[in-house]
Amino acid sequence: MRSRIAGVGMIVAVTIALVGLSTVALAITTPRTTPVAAPASAPILNAQGQRFPVAADYCYVEAMIPHHTQALELSGIVLAADGIGDRTRALAEFIVTDQTAEIRTMDAWRTAWVASSGESAAPASAHGAHGASSANEPVDAPIAGCGDHASHEGMKGMATPEQISEFETLDGFAAQTRFLELMIAHHIGALEMAELAVREGTNAYVRSSAKHVLIEQDREITAMTALLAGE
Repeated sequence: MRSRIAGVGMIVAVTIALVGLSTVALAITTPRTTPVAAPASAPILNAQGQRFPVAADYCYVEAMIPHHTQALELSGIVLAADGIGDRTRALAEFIVTDQTAEIRTMDAWRTAWVASSGESAAPASAHGAHGASSANEPVDAPIAGCGDHASHEGMKGMATPEQISEFETLDGFAAQTRFLELMIAHHIGALEMAELAVREGTNAYVRSSAKHVLIEQDREITAMTALLAGE
């Protein structure tokens, strides 16, 4: 068990180190169109330069970073397991590459927004927002938490610690099946979060990032559903 956990950490660390050097092809199943590219460095700078975002923008970023981080964890577990099919492995590798890039982008936005306000980021368990009474009003200081949206319990589709522990014991077809089941639920949750950001957010680059999630993860759900069906 310890060796597998260590292997998961190494896989994620190595992939993160390589994310700026290469793009993993998503050679899994239909649809076979090229995945949408993750936000690049120019949008990062532009988003940072905008006025501090509305609560919907900030809370999307605050919640999606840990949500994506768990996707890296789930992908790392299946990549460390034995007997995983090539298409599932390719999917997991792509998820790590794509979502690592998105985490870096969103973390850069959050860091810049917090720095521009002169305050420290508040813990995710806090409630409310300084200077904003609703999700679409501007805020002039960092969000003092986003209610339950940025907590593990408040994020949609998150696997529980018990599910992850059980997943880590599996290999082969059982591990592959559990990964697909957990990741489909995880992606469905991300779609709900992204839809809210597109609907209520005002920062053009945050909304663009959320639209990327809607397009890419919907494709991946289609691919994973086909893999579960044995197609």
